[in-house]
Order: sequence, then C-alpha cells, then structure tokens
Amino acid sequence: MVSIILIAHTPLAAALKAVVEHVLGPVELFTAIDIFPDQCAANYAQTMSNLITEADAGDGVLVLTDLPGASPSNICISAAEYVRAQGVPCIVLSGVNPGMLLRAINYRQVALDAVASQAMIGANQSTMRVD
Repeated sequence: MVSIILIAHTPLAAALKAVVEHVLGPVELFTAIDIFPDQCAANYAQTMSNLITEADAGDGVLVLTDLPGASPSNICISAAEYVRAQGVPCIVLSGVNPGMLLRAINYRQVALDAVASQAMIGANQSTMRVD
C-alpha cells in the first residue's frame, strides 16, 4: 500500500487530516505535517527525507503539498530527490485539496504512479462552480 504524507502551511495539514478522519476514520500510513513560518526549506529537507523513508511500507510514498513554489513544496521537492536517489519511490503533488487527498487514500492499493494520477483526478473533479 502506498504511504501518504501531507505537508502544508500550518494549520492546513492538520485541518485536512481532520477532514479525512471525519469522513473515513483513522487512516493507516497517512501523516500530516504542518510547516510553521520560521521553518525554511534548506533546514527541514533532511528531516522530511527521513520521514519519507520511514513512512515507506514498500510501495512508495505520495507526498502532497499545498502551494507550488512555497516552503512546504520546496521542502518536499528536495526531500523527494534525496529519497529517490536512495531507492525509495516518491512522487510529490502540489495543490492539495480534500478531493485530492480522499481520492489518493481510496486508491492507494495500486501502483504509486496510478495513485498520483487518481489524486490529480480527485483534485480536478472537486474544483467547480456550484451555483
């Protein structure tokens, strides 16, 4: 099963985890990490690399983050490059929303690339005008 790590500006990661648990109950192999304003990418990337490596249950890790180009995303990109060089399959997607996250969790029994594709579909399908 693919592990999922959510890393976002505080308090978004914890809030999205609460949404997931409200809908699905406790979820295994799922971690949410809030990044605080004083945490810089250069200082936190190694810690994140260690978390990704520890989270891998053998099928890889999908890392979801909030804003492309922001600190959480930059941390994830650096960490993913490092763990992939160590042989841990890892994909980083940005622009997380509840639809993306729930879809990723519901499809994570398939290969990592397919989970990432399903997460993107979930993100796109949950963004629409509803009035």
